[in-house]
Amino acid sequence: MSAAARRFIGKSVWMTGAAGGIGRECALAFAREGASITALDLDESGVTETARLIALDGGQCEAHRVDVSDARQVQAAFGQAVARFGRVDIAFNNAGISQKAGPTIDVDPADWQRILDVNVTGIWFCMREQIKHMLGRGSGVIVNTASYAGLSTLPMNTAYVTSKHALVGLTKNAAVEYAANRIRINAVAPGGIPTPMMDRSLAGLDSTQRGAALESIAGFHPMKRLGSTREIADAVLFLCSEEASFITGTCLPVDGGWAAA
Repeated sequence: MSAAARRFIGKSVWMTGAAGGIGRECALAFAREGASITALDLDESGVTETARLIALDGGQCEAHRVDVSDARQVQAAFGQAVARFGRVDIAFNNAGISQKAGPTIDVDPADWQRILDVNVTGIWFCMREQIKHMLGRGSGVIVNTASYAGLSTLPMNTAYVTSKHALVGLTKNAAVEYAANRIRINAVAPGGIPTPMMDRSLAGLDSTQRGAALESIAGFHPMKRLGSTREIADAVLFLCSEEASFITGTCLPVDGGWAAA
């Protein structure tokens, strides 16, 4: 990569959900462009592997096991990041969980609560620490991972859809509150992306069934294909870069046209 493409030299990036999929892709992409990474996830082995891959590529990454639904863990991890790298310039709140598909009236209350705890409250816990720090520094960038399901509907996934709609609202409201403080806050809304989360949703299917399921998911997109983690990373890095310096309070769909259909 050319020096001109290294947009994040000297920047410190704090990100959750970094053990695999979109999070790992973004961590690697930020590191390739010069950023120091604090990678966090509940999956300790996965996030440790992300840090190892970044180190192999010559980058710098600290890995931590964190449950974002625990405010004390989030606060401690954020403090460690600031102590290690001096500051946090960019935050990517990517941690999230899905639900077992089923009718709205059959959602288990414990599952409902856990999804909201991680997908909404957990990101709010992260944003509290990030915004307080960025107010002290006078600037900063935050990107949250929403979903096409935060812009549209996804029958049989009411808890997940509710959490992602709430996250879009949280993103937009906070963005307006802190825009004058030079803190930009946006969200990215991925469509169908092959990730460990998608793998878990297809668990139990044989190869034929899995192929049919993936073809069906691809068919929901007007572009008639699935996206890639790299395509999401490109969008996240754009929103975090100076190229997006006049963008705040938006939820950018990267979904092959799904939310627009």
